[in-house]
Amino acid sequence: MAAVAEFTSLGGVTRFDMPMFHFRFEARPKRTHPKFGEYGGATVCCWIQRETQADAAAVARGWIGDEDWDITATEHADLITRETQLPGGMQYFEQAEIDGEVFVVVTSPVGAPDDDTNAA
Repeated sequence: MAAVAEFTSLGGVTRFDMPMFHFRFEARPKRTHPKFGEYGGATVCCWIQRETQADAAAVARGWIGDEDWDITATEHADLITRETQLPGGMQYFEQAEIDGEVFVVVTSPVGAPDDDTNAA
């Protein structure tokens, strides 16, 4: 039986052999969001280390909902490795290897060119 390297992080026990999944969602703030009326939307990128993509997606969707965002679209959902991670996201990938998950929320204001909250 092969040994599995483990260490404890803020997110619990993280295994180096556990797959990493990357998600990119479009989201709108819920009425209960503290910046509702100021933020028109957001892109939420997630790096989640879990056994299955379904488990990782559940973690991502749960966190986004708990932060008072409604997901409006899934732009990307796939397995990601060190070899496939683009350099600009490597810091998040590496942090997720430590903590088990990382979330990056890039917001846009109400009325931004891609904001359709005022569309007919």
